[in-house]
Amino acid sequence: MKQEKLGRQCKERMAKELENHLHDHPDFVITGYMGTDVSRLEQLRKNLKSSSSQYIVVKNSILSAVFDKLKLLELSKAVEGGTGVSFLGQDLISACKTLASFAKENANFKIKGGILEGRLVSSESVGVLAAIPSKNYMLARVVAGVKSPITGFVNTLGGILRKFVYCIEAIKAVKKT
Repeated sequence: MKQEKLGRQCKERMAKELENHLHDHPDFVITGYMGTDVSRLEQLRKNLKSSSSQYIVVKNSILSAVFDKLKLLELSKAVEGGTGVSFLGQDLISACKTLASFAKENANFKIKGGILEGRLVSSESVGVLAAIPSKNYMLARVVAGVKSPITGFVNTLGGILRKFVYCIEAIKAVKKT
């Protein structure tokens, strides 16, 4: 039996794990991290956890091989230098905000592109998504919009009742005199 080299087995396993991760998390952003401190990357990981996202550093050859296998040739061009992948959770906007603000604070950290909702996106598109208000803010605006006419209607009805009571009180005061 021919014994395979340990390095080869390790690379194949990392490629398989990365491929499975891409199938489980189809929304992801590719970044360049060269020159960014490890402590800052750890802070990014902690910040991304709040939006159920995660950030991993990936070996370029393995990432390119996986992209070739998955027919993501457009993204293979973005794989150069130190490359990291942020797998996004349910709240895409929040994760994009976290990545964009981290990129603003750290000049060496660059957003290169990614796949969001099955579409190839550029770094500029991630920045545009980061400018969108959060999901909770948008839901609050919708609720306020729905509540506003109802509140106005209740105030109008309350005003009619108040005027009726004032009218009755005025009649009562006139009849007493």
